[in-house]
Amino acid sequence: MYCIKKFVTCWAIYNCTNGANRLLTSHEQEAVAQEFPELACQQVSTVYFAAVKCIQIMP
Repeated sequence: MYCIKKFVTCWAIYNCTNGANRLLTSHEQEAVAQEFPELACQQVSTVYFAAVKCIQIMP
């Protein structure tokens, strides 16, 4: 399982299984926001998911 976390200055993707993570590029942020529209809501800070189509390099 993975999650996207929104921070004030960046977004990051986390691998919940092994603890690995990395920051998303601005292009990846835009793509993830399209795939998971709930990220556009300011109250949402984390989205959990099993699969994502728009990120090629997973942590």
